[in-house]
Amino acid sequence: MSAVGIRVARALPIDGALLGDVLLRFRRDASATALRWTLGGRGTIEIAASFTSQSSVWTTTARLWHRTGRTVTPAVVRAQPHADDEVAVSLEAAGAVSPIWGENGRDLEVLANAALDELVEELLWYATRAGFTHGS
Repeated sequence: MSAVGIRVARALPIDGALLGDVLLRFRRDASATALRWTLGGRGTIEIAASFTSQSSVWTTTARLWHRTGRTVTPAVVRAQPHADDEVAVSLEAAGAVSPIWGENGRDLEVLANAALDELVEELLWYATRAGFTHGS
C-alpha cells in the first residue's frame, strides 16, 4: 500500500444556500442507501445517499471498486459552498492506496474522476429540476 493521495473536485452552478435541499431530493429519490455506478473498464463506485452536514460542509462515504473486484478503496465525498452561486464537490480516497491501482494510483484517479462526473450530473439534475441553478 502507498500513501498516494487521490482527490478530485468539480464546481456546480448551485446556490450554496440551497445545497441541503438538493441533497435531500437526491437522498429521497435514491432507491437504496447507496447509489452504485459501474463505469465500464474503470471499475465501480458506491456512494452513500445520506449526506450529513457539519456547518456548511456536507459529507458522505463512498467505495471505489477496482475493475477486477479484488480491491476496494474507501473515500469521502464533500459538497460545500465555494463562491457566489457555486458549490464545490470533491471525492478523496481515505487511507492508503493499493498498488493494484497502478503507478501513483492512476487507475484510481481515473475511476474517481468518472465517479464524480456521475454524481455531479445527478446533483445538477436535481438542482435544475428544482430551479436552483443559474438561468433556471
